[in-house]
This record gives sequence, C-alpha cells and structure tokens, in this order.
Amino acid sequence: MCGRYAMGAAHLAFLNDLQGQYAGLFRARRFENDESQDGPMRLRGGAPEHHVACQCGIKWEREGDFWPSYNIAPRQRAPILRRDASTGGAMIETMQWGLVPHWTKHPPSGPLNTINARSEALIDPSSGGMWHALKGYKRCVVPAQGYFEWQKKGSSKVANFARLPLPEGGEACDPPILFFAGLWDTVTYVDPVPSKFVPGPDDDREPYPTGNPIPLTTFTILTTVPAADIAWLHDRMPCILTSEEDVARWLDLGVEPQGWKEGKGGTADLLVSYPGITAFPVVPEVGKIGKSDVSYILPVAERKDGIKSFFAKQSPKKVAPAGQPPPKPISKAELMGDVKGEVKGEVKAELVGDVKAEVKDEDDRDIKPKAEDEAMPQVKEELHDQAKPEPEPEPISIPSEIIDVDAEPPQKRKRQPDRRGRQTKVMRPTPDKSGQKSITSFFKSPKK
Repeated sequence: MCGRYAMGAAHLAFLNDLQGQYAGLFRARRFENDESQDGPMRLRGGAPEHHVACQCGIKWEREGDFWPSYNIAPRQRAPILRRDASTGGAMIETMQWGLVPHWTKHPPSGPLNTINARSEALIDPSSGGMWHALKGYKRCVVPAQGYFEWQKKGSSKVANFARLPLPEGGEACDPPILFFAGLWDTVTYVDPVPSKFVPGPDDDREPYPTGNPIPLTTFTILTTVPAADIAWLHDRMPCILTSEEDVARWLDLGVEPQGWKEGKGGTADLLVSYPGITAFPVVPEVGKIGKSDVSYILPVAERKDGIKSFFAKQSPKKVAPAGQPPPKPISKAELMGDVKGEVKGEVKAELVGDVKAEVKDEDDRDIKPKAEDEAMPQVKEELHDQAKPEPEPEPISIPSEIIDVDAEPPQKRKRQPDRRGRQTKVMRPTPDKSGQKSITSFFKSPKK
C-alpha cells in the first residue's frame, strides 16, 4: 500500500514543474509584457503564494488549503488533477486523502481504510464494490515527488523513499513529478460539521470543507503488483503514470468524456506496474505524522546530519603546527601495550599496598602500644644489621636425636591445636642457637 508520499514544492514551483514536464495539460495564458513565451510560468507583482494559479491561467479550486509537505499523510489535503466538466481540460483541486463515498451520511470516526484501492477491483467487472461507481467519470491523478514505503526486516521496519530517477544535473531535493492514478468523490453529510479552522483578520482563506455545510472532496490512490525491480520493497506499489498521453487518457480529457472502456486497449491497460523506480532508505522521522522536512526524501548518506558527518564531527583531525611533521599515528599494538602497562602497574600497586597493610596489621597485633617507643629503636637496629652483607654461614650439623615438642624447648613456642581439638606431636631437628634469629623472636615484644 501507499500510506505516505511527498509533495514539498510550493505553489508556484509546483505549477512550474507541471508545465515544464506536462505542458500539454495546461494551456496557460501569458502575462502582458512578458517576453518569455516558452519558459516556465512567472508572476509579476507581489501576488500571494497561494493565489498564483488563476494568474497563470490554471483553474485551482481551494488553492489556499494546500500546504506543501514532504510527508503527506491520510486525512491531510493535497492538490489533485481531474477533468474540468465545463471545459473538458485539466484542473487542480485541493482534496483530502482518504475517500469518503458520496452516499455516506456521517463523518467516519475510525481510521480510513480507503486511502488505497486495489486496481484489480476496477478491472474485474464481477468484483462489484463502490469503486465501479466511480471509475467511469471520477478518475483523477495525484501529483507527487515520490512515495514512502516501510520494508520489513525481522521485527522492525525500515522507511524507504521511492521516486523517478533524477535527470542529468537534477538534485535529490527536487525530484521529477510523477502521477498516481486515483479516484475521487464529493460528500455532503446530513448534519452540520463545524470547521476547526478559523481565519485570522488578515487571512483571506475560507474555512476548510467539512462535509456540511461545505461539501468535502476526497480521493484514493490505486495500487497494483510491484515491478520486478521494486518487489523487494513491498508486495504492492501505486499505479504510476508518467507520459502526458497516459495522464490525458486517465483523466478522460476532451470535449466529450469517454468514460471507462473495457477490454483490450481499454482504460485498464494504464493500471500496470511501472519499472525503473529508484528506492533508498531514509530517516525514521518520516513516520511521525505532522512532521515535514526536505531531508525526508534524501538518502541517509547524503544528509548533512547523516552518520558520516556525525562521526566526522566527533573525531576532528588534529593539524600539526607549521614547520613540524604531522604526528605519527599510533598503532593498535602500541595502544594495547600502553593499556596493558597501565593495568599491570595498577595491579602491582594494589598488591604491594595489600602486603604492606598485612605486615602493618601483624606489627600492630604483636607489638603492644605502650612498648612501641621502646621497640622501634631495636627494630631499626636489627633491620640495619640485616642490610649488611653477611659471611657465608657455616654448615649446620643436624643432630640425629628426635625431641618431643611437648618438652620444654630452649626457646618457648606456642602450640596450636588442630581442628579436631587434639594435640599433634611434630618431630623436628634441634635448632642451631648460633644461627640467625627466627622471625618469631624478631617480632617478639621486648621484656620490660
């Protein structure tokens, strides 16, 4: 389906584009003293932007109701081309998107499911339905710069913009106009419907049509199976008309209307898929109804606030001072080496700090606070002695006899009970008194 499309060209630009691409549809008269006879239509004087069609010789009903938008959504108003019954030529009328049949008595309160109509319902005579009542003399075309479609990717959807290829020298912000085949109708409700639009003191626009007392004109866009080159995007696409001849046939232009022609070579031959459409991802902001910006129809990579420029702003290049070579780029290996060195240094500092804290805790437990002043000189002296180089120790002779730990040793030791609460006898060699002092005696508190 086609649920969103773009028509962001302002009134005069829109009319100029129409005349430039489909000059045969509009026989606009020229202004006096206007030397240009072949170029686009131009205005003289300060005519309001929404009152230019009549000065260009083109009939445009409710021109002021159209506000250019790059994100036209259902229930919004847009310019539509249809046949002018009084002249047999083309005219423009601003209509509301989402067809409401003329036999409707009250405004629809829920969402509109008539923004699109399947072209197969018009082609098959046996299908019935309300579209057959409109296809004869209420056909229209919807000018657009392109349409939006959401591609399903897993559980998410990606917004894409589909348009005609740009001509040589064309810009993405101003794509060529194409036409969607559509149907239109006018409804008048049985009860008055107040208008929410109240013109200001200097506003010459009329209240918007509501269906009663002002009749409301609405339209729908016809869809068909997609062309092979666009089938990846969605299983439906709008019926697109691009040639001036096809547009004139669909609008049934001429003095006498021909109506709908059945069979081969008839009107249904125009409702086919159109190859050659270009589609690309755009920003997800287009999904917000009421928002419009020219960036919505630009590829994400070409936007000024796209992802490439985002990263360029986040990492500006450093310029070396004049006369100095540019700094050497840092390799990944060097960067990882610095990081590992810093982490290693931090871990080492933490380990050393933990060891110092444990030693300090042991000192605090073994040394009494009152004897701290007396113990510190002795500890410093012993540490100073240990720092001096010592001679080779003589070989230690270990006596063969085995002693009992429970007996009174030369140096008193504290026995530690095991976890089962029993005393364990340990047989150890007799320590040599001439050797170095043990760590226990070293931290032993001096006797008073």
